[in-house]
Amino acid sequence: MADYRRAFVPGGTYFFTLVTFGRRPFLTERLARLVLHDAWRYVQGRRPFTVEAICLLPDHLHCIWTLPEQDMDYPIRWTAIKGTFSRYYRDAGGFESMRNASRNRKGEAAVWQRRFWEHLVRDEEDFERHFDYIHYNPVKHGLAERPRDWPWSSFHRYVKAGYFTDNWGSAEPANIRGMVDLGEYA
Repeated sequence: MADYRRAFVPGGTYFFTLVTFGRRPFLTERLARLVLHDAWRYVQGRRPFTVEAICLLPDHLHCIWTLPEQDMDYPIRWTAIKGTFSRYYRDAGGFESMRNASRNRKGEAAVWQRRFWEHLVRDEEDFERHFDYIHYNPVKHGLAERPRDWPWSSFHRYVKAGYFTDNWGSAEPANIRGMVDLGEYA
């Protein structure tokens, strides 16, 4: 087994990918979006972080967070978001996938994959590549013709702020060409 080590930097900026259990495509359904929003805000209110970018797709999400200056504990935030979401989603009538033996033994819901992909953003160029990757992702997956056509993304916030033009992403941005699927198929 690989000796994987997560990067922990106080006040760091991180790119994340979270995938649903069995890649079940339900995250963009109304109930899931509402419950995820509530779980996210609940955790963010107790353990602050800044969302720099986000894109919600049917079976996964990407985001970039910046943590408070002396804080590096993003795993506890993701554990809380995933757990809160799973409980509230099932309580609200959402259903989980069939649990495997391991999940049954551990009492884990079959809503999210156990792990998540994280990448420490190292500099401005690295930030821009991941930022653009997030906003172009619905086009990459054939879910939208242009980023502006996908409603569940921070792209629209950045158009309003003047960072992106409305027609940005009509073609794949050069700075993300050749990027691997960042945790989407882990």
